[in-house]
This record gives sequence, structure tokens and C-alpha cells, in this order.
Amino acid sequence: MPGSFDKMVVAAYRGKGAAEILAAPPDALKGVSAADAKHLDDAFGIKTVRDLAESPYFRWAQALLAAGGEVLFDPGPPHDWENFFDRAPLDHYLNHPKKNRFRLDFGPVFYRGRLDGTARVVLVGQDPSHNEIVGHRVFVGSSGQRMQGFLAKLGITRSYVFLNTSLFSVRGQVDNELKGILLENPILSYRNEFLDRLIDENPVEVVVMIGNGAEIAVDNWPGKANVTVVKVTHPAADNNQQRSASWNAALATLSGVVTPDEDGQPDPTPYGLGFTAAQEPAIPRFDLPFGMPEWHGSGSRTKRDGDKKIVWTAP
Repeated sequence: MPGSFDKMVVAAYRGKGAAEILAAPPDALKGVSAADAKHLDDAFGIKTVRDLAESPYFRWAQALLAAGGEVLFDPGPPHDWENFFDRAPLDHYLNHPKKNRFRLDFGPVFYRGRLDGTARVVLVGQDPSHNEIVGHRVFVGSSGQRMQGFLAKLGITRSYVFLNTSLFSVRGQVDNELKGILLENPILSYRNEFLDRLIDENPVEVVVMIGNGAEIAVDNWPGKANVTVVKVTHPAADNNQQRSASWNAALATLSGVVTPDEDGQPDPTPYGLGFTAAQEPAIPRFDLPFGMPEWHGSGSRTKRDGDKKIVWTAP
């Protein structure tokens, strides 16, 4: 019986399973000669089909394609990041004595932005709520739009990544009880490893702490000594005057630190007490998974009806 991969491989590997093909040399693939396989090994150390699939060179090429505007949605994390997310300490949250402080029913929300080695700004916050749970990307509601506007004022259009202080949405504010939980291992050690990896694999110029929860997280991250760190008041904060002063101070600090993207246009104009429409742009489509409605990421369209029901309303 023909195998699922028969049209991809040479005759010797027809009918074989994925594991065996992944362990084979690259010339197991149709169109790749033994000489080609040797060149791949000599040039890139690629000895197997798996090595070919996981090669950082191909990931970098994909990153350049995305930066050129040819990738119109987020295809999801690369394979090695999938493995990293797969070993997240979800059981610690699910079995925690204070698990009622987290909204666990809809799963974790890990990131938004670039995991391809191109991020220059890392933003740490706590914002997996209704819109984030539906889209499974962080900061895609109103707060996310305001942070997108903040990035735009720095001239950053794509070279960023957001992550959460907690992998799950939280109930209530980041009070002393929740602060203590967020500093427990393995929550703390996994988050620190996440940040370390971002710093190691990307040309990060600044880490932005969004709100008090993020400050707790970054203050307890040893790697903070190796990068510029600034704090901004959470975009959902009620005190407009405090938020405006915080954001303007951060803009002034970062104007000489952050390198704008090629298509970015820095705007040092200070914030007023509110947000203009231009300061709340829609979340870019390339940050959202394929198939999300065009209006998701432009204003909040969801609300909770109890703990286990989300009402999502189309415009």
C-alpha cells in the first residue's frame, strides 16, 4: 500500500513512515541528489531530513520572507519553540492550591510577534483575557492596540515579541498573593528561561515592562542586567495622567536606544491624556493565526458570561 509520503521521496523510501524518513539523508527526498546531500552537509552540517527541517538557515530565510511582507498571518512557533512551549509548567498552574486565581478552562496564551530571531523589542505584560484567549495571542484587544501604537511611535512595525507574566489569564489584580504565586518555581524559572532564550536568539535592544505584574517578573530575572529595561503603566490603567507621563518618559528614553524598522517612522510627539485613533492601530494580520476574522484585533468583541463561557460578537 502506498505511503503518505511517496510523492515526496525516492523509490527506496516509499512506504516508509515519517520517523524513518526524518532519519534518512536528504537525498531520500525527490529532487535531491547524493551530491546535493553532501553539499548540504559540507556547507550547513545537514546530515538528515530532520536536520534539513530544523535548520536555522531555513528559518532565517523564512524570517526575511515575512519581513518582506510576503507572510500574511502567523504560522505559529518554529519547531524548537513548539518543543519549548510543550514543556511549559502547565500542571503547576492546573494543580496549584490557589488555581482559582487563574482562568484555566481555555488554555495558556504564550506570545505574540516574532520567534524567528528578528525581535529587537521584548514586551512583558499580563493580558491574556477574552480577545487573547480567542485568538491565542497576547495583547490583541484594546490594550494590545495601544501597545502597537507605542511600538509605532518608536518606528517598530514588526521586530517585537510579547510574552505574559503568567501563561494563563488571571482573576483579579496582581495583588500580594498573586505576586507570590508568579515568583514560585517552576513558573519563575520557565519565564526566566523564556526571556533568556529571547535575548540569546534575537538582537534585543530593550525589554519593556507593561504594568506591575511585569515589573515583578523582570525584577526577578537575572538577565535584566544585560539589556536596557523600561517600565510603562499598563495601557488599561484608569489614571490617564500617570499613564501619559509614564509613556512619554519611556518614549524619551527609548528614542536613542531602539533602531526603527526599515518601514517604520518614529514619532516623538508626546501622548496626551487620552488615545487618538492613530495611537490605537489594529493588530497586524501577520501577528494572528490563519483564519481569524478580519475584525479580530480591532476593538474588543468579546466578553465573559460566567467563568466557562465567552460571548464573541461579530460587528
